[in-house]
Amino acid sequence: MTQGIVDLCGKVCPYPVVEVVRGVDRLRSGETLRCVVDDPLAIKAVPEELEDYPDLSISIAEHAHGWEIIIVKE
Repeated sequence: MTQGIVDLCGKVCPYPVVEVVRGVDRLRSGETLRCVVDDPLAIKAVPEELEDYPDLSISIAEHAHGWEIIIVKE
């Protein structure tokens, strides 16, 4: 089940990190959160910020205009 897609294009860090953490805090087991970003710093900062969440799987896919950060709560 997907929680939602958060479009953070045009937002610079730390704003994407704050929004992703808010979304992750609402995830239930088995849900997925997809975040679209175009700030290169976000693809480094978001996974670093989520290191303290042991029940998450994080992947990053490159797109033509940025990246999609896919977070699954196990």
